[in-house]
Amino acid sequence: MKKKLIKIGVLSVVFIIALWISSVVINHGEKDRLVDLGAPTIPRVSFSVGETEVNPLFGYTDEMDITAVRDTITPLESDGNLTVHIRKMSSKVQSISYEVYSLDGESVLTDGKAKISGESSDAVINLNGVLSDETPEAVLRLMIKQKENDGQKKTISFYTRIVRPGEVTTDKCLEFAKDFHTKLLTKQDGETISTYLEPSEESDNTTYQTVNIHSDLTHAQWGTLNPKILGDVEWNIKESNTVYTSILANYKVLCEDENGNKNQYEVKEFFRVRFLVDTIYLLDYNRNMEQIFSGEKKEFTDSGIQLGIVQENVTYEVNKDQTSVAFVQARELWLYQNDAGKLTKVFSFADQEGRDIRSENNQHAVRIISMDQKDQLVFAVYGYMNRGPHEGQVGVGIYCYDSKKEQIEEKAFITSTKSFAIAEDELGKMVYYNNDTAMLYVLTDGTLYQIQVDEEKQDVLAEGLTEGQYAVSADGHLMAYQTIASEDKEEKKKESDASVQVIRVMNLKTGKINEIAVKDSETLRPIGFVNGDFVYGKSRVEDEGTTVSGETISPMYEVEIRNSKNKKEASYNFTDKDIYTIDVQIEENLLTFHRVVKENESYVGTKQEYVTSNVERKESKITLESYATEQNGKQMRFVFADGIKEKKMILVKPLQTAKTHMSTIAFDEKQKDVKFYVYGMGELAAIYDKAGYAVRKAEQVSGVVISSEQKYVWEKGNRDLVYDIDVSNVKVAEGESTLEACEGYMSQYKAQKLDLTGCELEQVLYVINRGCPMILILDSGEAILLTGYSTTDITYMDPKTGEKHTVGMSTMSEMAESGGNTFIGYIR
Repeated sequence: MKKKLIKIGVLSVVFIIALWISSVVINHGEKDRLVDLGAPTIPRVSFSVGETEVNPLFGYTDEMDITAVRDTITPLESDGNLTVHIRKMSSKVQSISYEVYSLDGESVLTDGKAKISGESSDAVINLNGVLSDETPEAVLRLMIKQKENDGQKKTISFYTRIVRPGEVTTDKCLEFAKDFHTKLLTKQDGETISTYLEPSEESDNTTYQTVNIHSDLTHAQWGTLNPKILGDVEWNIKESNTVYTSILANYKVLCEDENGNKNQYEVKEFFRVRFLVDTIYLLDYNRNMEQIFSGEKKEFTDSGIQLGIVQENVTYEVNKDQTSVAFVQARELWLYQNDAGKLTKVFSFADQEGRDIRSENNQHAVRIISMDQKDQLVFAVYGYMNRGPHEGQVGVGIYCYDSKKEQIEEKAFITSTKSFAIAEDELGKMVYYNNDTAMLYVLTDGTLYQIQVDEEKQDVLAEGLTEGQYAVSADGHLMAYQTIASEDKEEKKKESDASVQVIRVMNLKTGKINEIAVKDSETLRPIGFVNGDFVYGKSRVEDEGTTVSGETISPMYEVEIRNSKNKKEASYNFTDKDIYTIDVQIEENLLTFHRVVKENESYVGTKQEYVTSNVERKESKITLESYATEQNGKQMRFVFADGIKEKKMILVKPLQTAKTHMSTIAFDEKQKDVKFYVYGMGELAAIYDKAGYAVRKAEQVSGVVISSEQKYVWEKGNRDLVYDIDVSNVKVAEGESTLEACEGYMSQYKAQKLDLTGCELEQVLYVINRGCPMILILDSGEAILLTGYSTTDITYMDPKTGEKHTVGMSTMSEMAESGGNTFIGYIR
């Protein structure tokens, strides 16, 4: 009887506890509920070039910045029409309208409405006469208004550039790219394919991850991988003009390895093609492939995890105990916890079945922010949101994954009206969230914000920061910015220029702040971070001056590197040769010093200096290394020093906690300073604040440079072989310098001035071909005006005498190099 009563009592307690837990869960559900991302709801549109459907576009729910959605270009049909294909309509379309803007977004060229024709879900827009010689290219905004299931109306916008059909040969170039693509896949007509390839040591023929025009025929034709296309090939026209057409193909393939395992890969295939007088030229070719991680047993070995054919710089984070690793592959975030034998696909926009192409949009990226000892993972998703509560928006979502609860919680969402690539550069790398303090740090438009997410309280840590006054580490957890010693803002305003300048280096992960100060007569400049070490420069007030192009600079006499403990690791000083540094570019472990030497009263460019940092990732029990197999070539894998636990792999797919009130943050995104965007291989490759840097990068990626005002600054190969500008009456007046004479003459062009210092002569000829002469500063400090060129010679005007001269290209190259390749260009 007593035992029975005890049993009844225990059951009662259990029942009461169960009721309490249920109550908590139910009540919790009123505030937060567990959801999946749901299916995409926004339709997709595309266009026709000949018989091919091209430029699949994803819709935006926000009105985007016209100058910042430069992705595809669509040629009009011969009659000025544009056929629009509308696919995957989840809701009823109420209306379709359009607007055509100038490239700078300042004026609307035309607008109107279109109708869907029958059951084909196609619409035809007549744009005949909209484009002209003065406006050969414009931006089309297509707006689809649809009615949602809940009765609400929503307007979805799609953007593409348009161009006159008579200006381009897109159809011929596209036809060639499709044929070339097929012959590579099917290993046909190798003799013909070989005539287009340019095999050299510039290509790594040990890997299939990246294949280009310099690869051998075997790698170009996929070796023994024998790929099978999955789904459709998406063709995107990225550039199209009278000289060349750039095309990017996106698709998936299935390949079988030497063990009989079938793996899926995402592929990006780029073509730059010229059609001239019935002859096709392949100017550039590049193919990247990335294996899609599946989490199946075939990817695990006794010693680690095989990632397969992926880039060498895999994004990953190891926990403090070195027992778990989080990594990003094909835009999916995974977490493997070795102690528990537990594998979690933390985040993916792609739907599990892979049936809805809209969830496969690759215009986003995932960045791991931090992982603590409890395997709580903080990460950011930035770019276009394929589905979920922010579907159709561009921005940065901050999320926290709790591995014990197996739940994801959104902490904040920062909206943007820029394209994915620009938002990635401007926000994705300058956002950090500290989960312990619920503090979000955002650096945008020169202002560093500290936001208490839970309380939605916002503070400004620094403002008015311009390029060169701040630096952010690649993973975003280190920030450095200029300030002065005083903490009182009012007192700051009263400080004189002789105030003690300070660089504040913040570790947003630990909350630790280091400060570096200098004497009154010196200034400091934050440059960047190399593997956690801070790089900065020192300048003296007495060294301030101007370049020969008239730019005011504070050259650095010393560049120093400090570690996390604020101790000096290294310093570089070239002043013993009267050489100063005006800028330092950091790419991974390589530091490029852009240097000048003082001659008379001005600074003249001189040869660059290169320094490689030898600081590597700290030793860990979990390491990333490469390996190779005969069939698949070079691949990547994680190696666990203690081996993989002999446990059954548990694949977890967490749900997301949807809060009734989410913290959405928006900032003023108006661009103050002109930026230069480099597009290459079909994508945004880099953003610079100096035109010269952008041109040199574009040369490397066979690309194009566009200003933030959407002006063409430079294009690879798109210039006439012979060009001349009629220039006269350029001669110095009394008391006038040759530079002043040249600049005075150029004022009539009402063009934008560009500093192209450091570029090669061959590169800057494009700028002359745009119709504006170019200024070159010689080693004597005198300026001349370059006015024309041929395949062998170049013509210039000497303002000292007012006479024209013609010299050979090699002679002019030597003249330019002796003056530090100091070019001043102009674009209209």
